[in-house]
Amino acid sequence: MRYLTCGEGRPLVLCHGFLSSAEEFGGRFRALAESRRLIIPDLPGNGASSPLTTRHTVQAMAAAVGALLQHLEIAEFDVAGLCLGASVANALVGRCPDRVGRLVLHTPLLAPTLVRRFYREQVRVLTLPPLWQGVVALSRHRMVSDLYKRYVIAEGDVDLETAQANFDNQRRADPVAAREWLRDGLRYEGLHALIQRTGPTLMIVALQDHMIDVPRLRRMVADQPNIRLFVDSEQGHGWNSAAVHRQLEVMRQFFAGGG
Repeated sequence: MRYLTCGEGRPLVLCHGFLSSAEEFGGRFRALAESRRLIIPDLPGNGASSPLTTRHTVQAMAAAVGALLQHLEIAEFDVAGLCLGASVANALVGRCPDRVGRLVLHTPLLAPTLVRRFYREQVRVLTLPPLWQGVVALSRHRMVSDLYKRYVIAEGDVDLETAQANFDNQRRADPVAAREWLRDGLRYEGLHALIQRTGPTLMIVALQDHMIDVPRLRRMVADQPNIRLFVDSEQGHGWNSAAVHRQLEVMRQFFAGGG
């Protein structure tokens, strides 16, 4: 598995989201390397990492990250995940709970009941084998990709460099791995394990998210004293440079022990 690393201090593993790579997630939050050793893998079938020989389930992805950490001889660490990568991060905690300190889940997909029905049905239909081939073909067209992200993912304004990086990652991703991860990710049941966790946890969600039922998520974690919920009122499920600036300080305070 290919990975990037930078910074010094307690290891912080970053798990990128769907059709992404280490450069995108790690690049936007690189400032965290001021106090952490960032370990940012290209998850299997994404970026420059080869796909798995087995199905790309959330648990299989988490196992692959766990194997990387074992190879790097990382005993204890913090972990953060974005979107589908948040499911991988949460599953990684479940595999080695005593080794994980702080957990950050950014716009997480943690349970089918927290994913809006329209999006669940959209994914179910579009990932049917005959239609998925068409989705892959359309995803190779920049204009279609940009329109989908702007109006469905609701990223807002994205700078040209980031938009190009998004598109490049989309084209590099293995189509079979992407389909398997997406379908399994929307079936993943990780909320119960998260609620049972006692370690410090930060959840970052977007009030204008078209995918995640944010009000329901707020109700379900409201009584968890170890979970801090930060709601970005200006953002959708996607995220641009303005969102990064707002959220970076929240993450810095959290990793510094401030909540």
